[in-house]
Amino acid sequence: MGYIKMTGGEALVRTLQAEGVRYVFGNPGTTEIPLMDALENVEDIQYVTALFEGVAVGMADAYARSTGKPSFVNLHISVGIANGLSLIYNAWRGGTPMVITAGQADTKIHLHNPTLYSNMVNVMREYTKWAGEVTHPGDVAPIMRRAFNIAATPPTGPVFVSLPWNALVGEDHIAVNSPLEVSRGRPDSDLVGQAATILKNSSKPIILIGDRVAQSIGAPDAIGKFASLLGAPVYALSYSEVNIPSSHPLYMGSVYTSWLSPRYKALIDNADVAIAIGADLVTQMMPTPPVFSESTTLVHVDAHASEIGKTYTPKVGISGDIKVAVDELTHRLQGILQDQDRDVIRKRSEAINAEKLDSKSNLATKVSSSQSKRPMSPDVMMSALAKALPNDAIVCNDAISNSGALLTAIETDNPGDLFSTRGGSLGWGMPGALGLKLASPDRPVVAVVGDGSAMYTIQSLWTSVVFEIPVVYIICNNKSYRILKQAMERYLAHSEKKSQYIGLDFDKKPLDFVKMAQAFDMKGVRVESPDELIAAVKTALASKQTEIIDVVLDGAIDSQALRSDWRSWEDYDLLQ
Repeated sequence: MGYIKMTGGEALVRTLQAEGVRYVFGNPGTTEIPLMDALENVEDIQYVTALFEGVAVGMADAYARSTGKPSFVNLHISVGIANGLSLIYNAWRGGTPMVITAGQADTKIHLHNPTLYSNMVNVMREYTKWAGEVTHPGDVAPIMRRAFNIAATPPTGPVFVSLPWNALVGEDHIAVNSPLEVSRGRPDSDLVGQAATILKNSSKPIILIGDRVAQSIGAPDAIGKFASLLGAPVYALSYSEVNIPSSHPLYMGSVYTSWLSPRYKALIDNADVAIAIGADLVTQMMPTPPVFSESTTLVHVDAHASEIGKTYTPKVGISGDIKVAVDELTHRLQGILQDQDRDVIRKRSEAINAEKLDSKSNLATKVSSSQSKRPMSPDVMMSALAKALPNDAIVCNDAISNSGALLTAIETDNPGDLFSTRGGSLGWGMPGALGLKLASPDRPVVAVVGDGSAMYTIQSLWTSVVFEIPVVYIICNNKSYRILKQAMERYLAHSEKKSQYIGLDFDKKPLDFVKMAQAFDMKGVRVESPDELIAAVKTALASKQTEIIDVVLDGAIDSQALRSDWRSWEDYDLLQ
């Protein structure tokens, strides 16, 4: 379009329309009034109000991850940014494409330190790919277009734009152009060939995947085909989305490196070649022996070039779009495998799948023998939930310490079946479920949320009711910060002390999510058995309204096993 005289606020809204934005997730304040006024003139963009900024950010994060396109967030000056920062951190760590904005005081009075003024750009640079401030109405459209482009360009991530009052209310002749399209980056062909040769000659390869796999359209299925060709077990260093179909015969589950145990370390050390794809290789919060030993040859494929060689130097590092890179690597490997190689691969694949089936059988036996125990164990709860979920359900996972049980029980084979919290900050699941439902209104959304995490953003219930966004919330009510109890036991691994778990229990005033549901004029039900859970889930889904299922869950932890596992580092060669 040509240049038209308009306000900066109008230019912002027209840019949102050009970018295909359907929702503005926000919590407004005085400095955001020019945007709110401009939004009244359009019908194709809906403002979704959150009563707390973390709710707005959580909705936007999930919406962007589900649609694969940048979402738009508008928060209040300074204090609104501060309130939303915990879930902005999650978006930054996870690489969610989001455009975050906040109103700002008029630039003419910045040096007078007006009410609520702060240098938000400096704050947000720490947690975004790029941050800037618009100072003139004529710059609103081009800067916002730049923001959307940066957010969507791999490695994707959030960006921030500060919008001063005078930039929004002032007028100029402004052109709003069409959005940019970015092509997929191709990997270096010679490096792909080198990696294929290394993998062809390996006898015990292992594939380690991360969440940047799911950010490349088509990559999860490509990973499955590559694993089948190589005959290698696939472990997820993170699995917040479907990075490979979970039913794939060679997918063996997650390796939790945030608390890297000797068991997982030995698993990686047993491989002669490890190929890491779209994964952060260092996530532990305290020093442990290196994830990779010198005896393991590392190949690293990633769209995030700066992650390659950041901590561990690979024999071959391949930068490029993950789907394109894995397809080319599969093609090159296919061309050099001999008949004897394929026979070895077949036998290796059969052994890996047999191990997976044995593990599933052992878990089924464990669940069967625990059916009558009360409170329910996490494994029993998640097994029952798996039976109740329809095939088209979207699972929103914020189960925290019960996440492993959930991911083991359910099958998530298609992109968009699963979204989990990532980054470490609590509170994502409650608003995240709403963002997922807005992105996929024709699919049922079931959120599995830890009781402690739910309380961080319980205001999500208001937004769900007011904007008629129906989801089913299943609360893992174990009356504690169970994950911190597990951490405490690892911390005390070399001690005989019995922890009192100060500050980690809710039992003096248990959280009653049924009453909370009633406070927001929605149905809530408490369940204590697998059969009650299955019936409650089916009833809630049939109602097509938001309902809360408060599950009485066993919060016990195996202190002896946790301490023994962590203490066994003493016997590990790398600590000698």
